[in-house]
Amino acid sequence: MASPSVVRFPTVLIVDDEMLTRSFLRVALEALARVVEAKDGEQALDILQGPTGTTIDLVLLDHVLPRFSGLELLRVAKRLWPSIPVVMITGFSSEELAVDALRAGASDYLKKPIALDALTSTVAHFVVSRGTNAAAPAGHPNIRKALTFINDHFAEEITLKDAAREAGLSRCHFCRLFRRETGVTFLSYLLSFRVRRAKALLADRYLRVTEVAYAAGFGDLSHFDRTFRRVVGRSPSEYRASLKTA
Repeated sequence: MASPSVVRFPTVLIVDDEMLTRSFLRVALEALARVVEAKDGEQALDILQGPTGTTIDLVLLDHVLPRFSGLELLRVAKRLWPSIPVVMITGFSSEELAVDALRAGASDYLKKPIALDALTSTVAHFVVSRGTNAAAPAGHPNIRKALTFINDHFAEEITLKDAAREAGLSRCHFCRLFRRETGVTFLSYLLSFRVRRAKALLADRYLRVTEVAYAAGFGDLSHFDRTFRRVVGRSPSEYRASLKTA
């Protein structure tokens, strides 16, 4: 039996001096990419010039950085590594800065506070355009349909019957094929996917834990707490507190 194809996981370089922002971006993107972090422009240049630089598929660059600005780093990066797309992260009311970034060679920009859906869709767009689509794993096409369905509807109530129908398979066939392709059961995959989303949302300190639970697809707070503890090894509140010291 042929094993699923392997797709190279893309690498995203995050350049931001705020630890909480880096934590949010790292957790939000863990299902999409390998993340490398830099807290200032000098560190970012060291990474780009070193061995890791050859694997960078996308740079997420904060506009405000110590030592020299994001715009200055953007200009250097586009001169030395013109093929690597750069997405600038700007303040909430920074339309003029965003325009300056686009003129300097940025491929796109994101506003703070960064919306999770906008972040993941932007990153997926650029890593796909470079031929490294980790968001759509290789493997059986019917299971890819189910994974896409989960990605699009994880916040809603999803049953095994729903996923099997989207995959165009009977429930029994779907269960066997899903486990063969992913290594886990459908329910385990769904719960782990929701927990990953919850981890990203918990980095937003303005969201209450209850809001995170429902936004991640958990209709019951106690179920969310039990599942999160089992998968992560600590409660949602404990995990949120750990991000402040990461």
